[in-house]
This record gives sequence, C-alpha cells and structure tokens, in this order.
Amino acid sequence: MNGKIGTTQAAMLVVTTVLPTAIVILPQIIGEYVEQDSVIAIIPPTLAGLGIAFVIGSVIRFSNGAPFLDWIREKSSPVISVLLGLLLLLFYLDTSSTILREFVNFVKDNVLLKTPVAVIATLILLISIYMVRKGIEVMARVNSLVILLFLFFVPLYLSGLWGEMNIHRLLPLFDHSAASLLLASLTPSTWMSEVAVLLFLAPYLRSPQKARLIGYLGLLFVSLMMLFSIITILMVLGPQYIKLTTYPGFSAASIIQIGRFIENLDVLFISYWVMAIYLKFAIFLFATVECFKQTFRVSSSRPFIAALGLVIVMECLYTWKDQAELNLYNKEGRFLVFILFNAILPLAVLLVVKLRRSRHKRKECET
Repeated sequence: MNGKIGTTQAAMLVVTTVLPTAIVILPQIIGEYVEQDSVIAIIPPTLAGLGIAFVIGSVIRFSNGAPFLDWIREKSSPVISVLLGLLLLLFYLDTSSTILREFVNFVKDNVLLKTPVAVIATLILLISIYMVRKGIEVMARVNSLVILLFLFFVPLYLSGLWGEMNIHRLLPLFDHSAASLLLASLTPSTWMSEVAVLLFLAPYLRSPQKARLIGYLGLLFVSLMMLFSIITILMVLGPQYIKLTTYPGFSAASIIQIGRFIENLDVLFISYWVMAIYLKFAIFLFATVECFKQTFRVSSSRPFIAALGLVIVMECLYTWKDQAELNLYNKEGRFLVFILFNAILPLAVLLVVKLRRSRHKRKECET
C-alpha cells in the first residue's frame, strides 16, 4: 500500500508537517514578544530549520533511505536501536496527541461549539486512521492537491483584505532588543524542527539522496507563508491586537467581505485549514506507526494502528485537557523536547557514523 513518493511530493509533505499548526499558533506567540518585529523574528528559526534539514538529509543520505532504526541496529547494536526507538515512539505519541488537541480545541472553539471533546477527537482519529491505512503515496497525492489550492485562497485572501491594510502598522522596525527577538525565535524553531519526520518517510522516497533538497524546499515555503501571514495580520489588525487573540489569522479572515454577495469568508478558510490539519495529524500518525514498526520489528503495522491511535486520544483527552497548560508547553517547554529529538539526536547519530567511517578508512590505509 505504501509506494514511493517523488521529491516534490515529499517537499509538500514537509510543508504540511509544519505549516497548519504553525500558521495558527505562532503569530500570537511571536507577537507577544516582539509585536511589529514579528517579521524579523521569522528569519532565525528559518536558518535553524535549514540547519536541521541539513542534518536530517545527511542522515538519510548516509543510510540511503533505509528505515532509520533498522540502520541504527546495523551500525551499532539491537539494544541501542530499541532504546532509541522507545524514546522516539514516546516523542511521536506525545507530539501526535498535542497536534490532535490543538485540532480539537480549534474545532470546539470555532465550529462544533456544543459537541463533546471526546466525540470530536474520536472522529478525527478514525478519519486519520483511514488515511494512514491507505498509505503514504495516497496521502502525498491528496496533500499535493491541498497545497495547490493555495493558488485559489491567497488571491482571495489578499483581495478581501486589501482595503483594510495599512503599511504604517509594520513600523517601527528593530524596535525590540536582541533578547526579545531571541525569545520570539525559540518557539518557531521547534516547528521548523518537525522536518525530522523525514527520518521515517525516508524508506518511501524515490530519491533519498535528495533529502536535503526536500527539507530546504519545504521549510523555505513554510517561511514564506509565515511571513505572508504575519505581514497581512499586522497590516490589518496592528501589532497590539496580534498578541491579544488566540487565532489572529482567522480574525483577519473574518473581516473579509467582497461586495454584498460574498461575506463571512472565514468559514471557507477554516474549512481549508481543517483539510490541512487532517493531513498533518495523519503524517505524524504515520510516523508514529513507522517508529513502532521499526522498534519492535513487526512485519505489518496495520493491526497496531488503532491501538496507537487510542493511546494518542487518551493522552489528548486527559494530559492536555487544560488549554492553558498546552499553551504554556508550546511557549516554554516545547523547545527543549523538540530540539533534543529532532536535532541533537540525529546530529549525534550523524557524528558517530562519520567517526566510525573515518576510523575504518584509517585502518584500511594502515593495512
């Protein structure tokens, strides 16, 4: 069921891995620190993300697209592979549960106001399980269509907000300290580090040697879309409002009215976002299943998808039931966890492999 995916499709999957939650959550977090300098605060996370993409791409090139934990097992030992697999499995279960909770919170607050949270979470999970069972190739094809819909929504968004924009709301630039810019850049860096999901998509890449390019293209597109979103929000709502509302992007979209016959277009943008977040959650669920499969060396992961999904839903409902705690985690606790698993761990693996290769070459030269 899982065929190979091309470089462009994989880059689009990277976009969907990062963008749907980033574009909703990050403007408010960044704006709280640096207000109109939010535009500048996107640059350091982009550079950090490109560095992480270089590391992840290098690991995939060294392994030639082999399953990550199987490759670790071959290069080191089964014990190390299992330990890393268990840690990564916990990480992906936790990350998937936070994505699901963010999805549920948004739907509960904006669409299904009276529907119980457990019902919303269960329905989202069932649909995502169906998507994962169809395989990564099908998901990639659907995702490509969703990304291409930007060609329709971006002009509509701009035309609807054009009369409300005021470029003076972007000024003055460089009005905040370097410390504030650094604090504003930390949380976005964690979203950029989600490019590490490529480690578990690597076996399905047609050209694993192009993994770096895939990461670069995906993250650059994400950065451009984040800049576009933040600039339009600031020009329409102003720097003070961006830090006071939970979903500033949808607040801006809610004022779009084209003539007297097209109003309340925020429903259209919410519908599009729901499609994108379904794909993001499905990608992380797929990575979780792949991590489980490689850790426990099972031939087929299909019987375990529902069980893993149940664990994710339980954590979503009980660990993250307080939205304030989730917001605090996204703002302060997420950086350490994501950088550890998405950047430091792959970097350590890459350095160990390079050291072993250099030692092996020295021994060959000596003999």
